[in-house]
Amino acid sequence: MSGREQGAACWEERDIVRIDATGRHRRIDRVIKEEPCTLFINGEQVNIFACCPADLEELAVGYAFSKGYFRDKKEIEALSIDSDSVSLSIRNSGTVADADTRVFPEEISLSPDDIYAVWESFNAQCELFQATGAAHAMALTDGKQILLFAEDVARHNALAKLIGKIILGSVDPRGKILLISSRLALEMFRMIESLGLAVLLCHGAVSAGAVRKAEEAGITLAGFVGRAYMNIYSHGERITGVGAV
Repeated sequence: MSGREQGAACWEERDIVRIDATGRHRRIDRVIKEEPCTLFINGEQVNIFACCPADLEELAVGYAFSKGYFRDKKEIEALSIDSDSVSLSIRNSGTVADADTRVFPEEISLSPDDIYAVWESFNAQCELFQATGAAHAMALTDGKQILLFAEDVARHNALAKLIGKIILGSVDPRGKILLISSRLALEMFRMIESLGLAVLLCHGAVSAGAVRKAEEAGITLAGFVGRAYMNIYSHGERITGVGAV
């Protein structure tokens, strides 16, 4: 399913009344879909998502990974999807120690021009947001191109879908960059802290808890990206090409 076809599956058209400076007008508007999806892990119900009805396998896998149900794709023994549920069978391999995610395979540096260029590519892929104005988006990039992309009505779901794409696609996220269309608080940071990302770029604000965790993990964290300015909250040495203040 193409991105445009997937987006169309996630909205419905409604006959509405719009009021503006010229009066009342009837028009067709696109409204984002938000539907329940139940996640079962090893036969036990663990969550009910309110989500867009696309990338449900990725949503389930990303959520399970972020909650620590597994650390290696090989632990997933079965994955099945129904109209309103996803079932995962995960081999219980006991406690798995996280890798040292602060050792990146290749150090990365970005100029503001690099960031604005990749952010423009990111915005161009946000078709669900462009259609409805009601979606959050996440993307994995190497600073040159968008590697993986996900959208959903909820930002936590969009992030879980992206994590699922990373896991199922066997993409190595270490040392790469996460683009976030929303704010970043501690709960979302915890979802990605074991991925080994080097840079987090957020369109919105960031919380003090997220800043502290980024500082501890050696991650560059920036907020208000995609505007006339950006704020660098931690490890700004990776943002190059700008004079010191």
